[in-house]
Amino acid sequence: MSTPQEWLEHGQALLAANAHDTPAFAEGLELLKKSAAAGLIEAQLALGHVHAQFHVLPDAAAECVRWYRQAAERGHPVAQDRLADLYLLGRGVPRDDAQALYWYTRTAAQAYPHALCNLAYMQDEGLGADSDARAAAENYLRAVALADARGLFNLGQRCALAADTSLWPAAHACLSLAAFAQYPLAAEESVQLDVRLSAADRERGTALAEQLRLRLRAFQQRFEADRKLAGHPPALLQFALENLATLGEPAFTLAGTAKIADVGPHRTQASQAINAAPRIFTVDQFVSAGECAHLMAQAQARFAPAREATRERLSGEQTAFSGDTAVFYIPDCDAVVRNIERRIAAAFNLPATRVEPLSVLRYRLQDSYAPHTDYFDAARLENNRRHGDNSGQRIASFLVYLRAPEQGGETHYLKLNRKIAGRARMALCHFNLTSAGTPDEMTLHTGAPVLKGEKWLARTTLRENPFF
Repeated sequence: MSTPQEWLEHGQALLAANAHDTPAFAEGLELLKKSAAAGLIEAQLALGHVHAQFHVLPDAAAECVRWYRQAAERGHPVAQDRLADLYLLGRGVPRDDAQALYWYTRTAAQAYPHALCNLAYMQDEGLGADSDARAAAENYLRAVALADARGLFNLGQRCALAADTSLWPAAHACLSLAAFAQYPLAAEESVQLDVRLSAADRERGTALAEQLRLRLRAFQQRFEADRKLAGHPPALLQFALENLATLGEPAFTLAGTAKIADVGPHRTQASQAINAAPRIFTVDQFVSAGECAHLMAQAQARFAPAREATRERLSGEQTAFSGDTAVFYIPDCDAVVRNIERRIAAAFNLPATRVEPLSVLRYRLQDSYAPHTDYFDAARLENNRRHGDNSGQRIASFLVYLRAPEQGGETHYLKLNRKIAGRARMALCHFNLTSAGTPDEMTLHTGAPVLKGEKWLARTTLRENPFF
């Protein structure tokens, strides 16, 4: 091994094959540092990832920030994205939404659709600056111009919400193409929109969808054929927008975004008490349709059977749950995940540092979750401490229905003899401890088998101490 690339590759192989407290892991880490010191930007990024994931490494949080920043300042889009996430989380740096917005803006300027959508989301939600619906719509439009399904879904939704009904055919076109790309919830939103459309508007929307499809195909062909254009983000974005403008449809121009709906920060509904002891409550519309679809899109690329996805075995999840699981570990999170974590924490009057990584569970036909409680027993708490997790007991549990089943799938609190059926985007929450702070056996619950349709849950728990 004599080159930075070889040091990187061998170092990564050692890290992947060995535990964090072994000499081989330490050797791999040193090889990555040697490669990074030689200026290899991918080694700097890799070191950021390692320190983001292995919290027990010395000065992990500070080292994570240091290596991501080195790569980010050199223009690496993934490092910029990860540094933005650290600012949203407040890990290794003070929580600073304005800095997160700055780094997302730099990545978006490189014509990455996911960054344009994250930037648009922050502008809508007022994260890092005042809410700016016009700027958000413009960035979703840029993502559409780059043939991005998330951009299509969100721009389509905004057009569908607009008071100006002349924008509704454009909404139909966007949602139709997002559904064709199998973006979650796009087909359902398209059906709901079609009920409101006149026959003439449906016909116009169908024709516009075909025209838009051809324009996006033309963009992709040019992108693949012209590497010079692909390597020059400002020119690429200009071409992409000009390509859309040839449709002659105001909704697909920057000037036309002024008429698109002012979405703004998402507002949940008031909580509804279900039970007093243990305390159980629900919150309707806990996430927006855009947030819900995004979580589903991120999860479906990561799903694995629970028996394979669960890293530790003391919880028994790999045998208790028969469906699929996707976990949003660092460094896989973004502005949507972080903002939802804050919303979850606020529902329990706790800081966001207490929220465990989100996961998504997918129940298909006859999938179920066996009877269980969410609090830790003594063995699990001791195991956590041995592995550097000092965040303590799970004091509360949260889940939100991303997709509710058509039949079955109720959450059944067995000792209360209480079944709760979910509704799309509804959160269901309970406290795991008694008022005296001891584990509450009355929270024993199960996920009943799904009898028709699918059930998708985003879920997490909240701890008694911060994670970092």
